[in-house]
Amino acid sequence: MCTLHRTCHLRRERLRNGRSKEQRLKEQLGTQQEPVKTSIQESEAFLPQSIPEERYKMKSKPLGICLIIDCIGNETELLRDTFTSLGYEVQKSLHLTMDGILKVLQRVACMPQHQDYDSFVCVLVSRGGSQSVYGVDQTHSGLPLHHIRRMFMGDLCPYLVGKPKVFFIQNYMVSEGQLEDSSLLEVDGPAMKNVESKPQQRGLCTVHREADFFWSLCTADVSLLEQSCSSPSLYLQCLSQKLRQERKRPLLDLHIELNSHMYDWNSRVSTKEKYYVWLQHTLRKKLILSYT
Repeated sequence: MCTLHRTCHLRRERLRNGRSKEQRLKEQLGTQQEPVKTSIQESEAFLPQSIPEERYKMKSKPLGICLIIDCIGNETELLRDTFTSLGYEVQKSLHLTMDGILKVLQRVACMPQHQDYDSFVCVLVSRGGSQSVYGVDQTHSGLPLHHIRRMFMGDLCPYLVGKPKVFFIQNYMVSEGQLEDSSLLEVDGPAMKNVESKPQQRGLCTVHREADFFWSLCTADVSLLEQSCSSPSLYLQCLSQKLRQERKRPLLDLHIELNSHMYDWNSRVSTKEKYYVWLQHTLRKKLILSYT
């Protein structure tokens, strides 16, 4: 019995000593470590913050030049009124040949006034092919659309670097059987070589030469003009209406709704009455075609 009693006593002592050691350890840790204090400001820094979306500056008066080249003659007044109301200086040219279109575009691309303005708009209405415009000429070559865009890229048009360059193009598609065999403008001739002239140097620029373009191209069958030479483009009508009534909204949002309207129209008409819209853009900020 004495041995059993002694064994129980030793076990109780071990348990007591173990608890006391554990308590002493906790007390030591408690004196060495203090709870980390986090201020309200520090904790809020890790919460999701709403970052204001950056916009293109649109404050110059005028906002920029709006060049209208209308080789059909149906849209000029509507477009002039629309872009004048938005705050643009409108310059218009009617019924140009391919050579005439090229010369006007080259002249405008080199205008020093761009350095004082915040944007540039070009509206081009013409007969053409899938990737070219003819003007009042109807030839196999045409003026390639990519050459038009090239003229306004940053290395050739430095005054518009970092500024939105907006193009709206209505191209009435002509079948190859309706084209003439000769061309008044050789695509690889002297006139087009001027497009690839030596880039103008204005110091170090970090903006890519192809940045800040908004390129909206609408194609439709040329037979729409044959049905009624005076009927305006549904695409340009819808565009003008949206720009005038909802000018404070981002251009991309307006264009999405315009495209939806074209799809709705196309679902109700024959193939030759349809409008097909393509959008390419390299915008880096939100664009609103109005004073902001």
